Amino acid sequence: MELITFDQLSMHYEMFGKKENPAVVFLHGIGADIEMWRPQINTLQDMGYFLIVPDLRGHGTSQPPNTFRIADCVQDIYDLLSFLKIEKIHIVGVSMGGMVAQQFTLDYPRKVFSQTLVDSLSGAIKPIERFNAWLAAVILKFLSPKTQAKMIRDTYRKMHHRNVGKYFEDQIILMDSKWLLEARLEINRFNVHARLHEIHIPTLVLVGDGFGKLAINMAKATAEGISDAEFEILCGGADPSNLLVPGAFDHALINFLKKQS
Repeated sequence: MELITFDQLSMHYEMFGKKENPAVVFLHGIGADIEMWRPQINTLQDMGYFLIVPDLRGHGTSQPPNTFRIADCVQDIYDLLSFLKIEKIHIVGVSMGGMVAQQFTLDYPRKVFSQTLVDSLSGAIKPIERFNAWLAAVILKFLSPKTQAKMIRDTYRKMHHRNVGKYFEDQIILMDSKWLLEARLEINRFNVHARLHEIHIPTLVLVGDGFGKLAINMAKATAEGISDAEFEILCGGADPSNLLVPGAFDHALINFLKKQS
């Protein structure tokens, strides 16, 4: 299915389950698409949820914009909910999708029952965080897509997740490298740390331990900035934990959603 966005782009989305059930919006990370959520789709719809899963602009089969902005992704989600006549949602975002989720919650708090942020952050604050963000952009700018794909493949191979590496390898090869760099730079600019205290909805922050203390500490900083947020480390997980440890991820998410009903 397709929605024409406010700036006349085609945004692809899929829906699963019965519309009268509680709505959950799943938002993927940079370089991913709807397929990232396949392990969760059957499980969640069988448990009585209505799932809305978009390809964020420029990802999957959604058209790329001239300029990528997280604020525009937020507007797309709002417009999609208006089109579908969905009043309120549970929002779940991995990595960049978690940034979109945070911004959506800040911009439209009355539209959100709860948010789940996975392997994400609220902005690169410390010098080491800013350095890593800069390094990621440098890799995208100066290395060929094939070299980038090999690095990704090797990273997940070492973690014994060849299938995940293959998925991201295929995505990187398909995407325009210049546009992907622009999306990365927008991620680097994202910073809502100073506004986290404005969030007063139930929040679950999940992070895998596979990428080390830096990823854990950035996710923890987000949880600590949101009143009464729950925080959990997923053993063996890493961005994206929903693919690396789907059982642990599903268990944490479902238990959290049940508490909101």
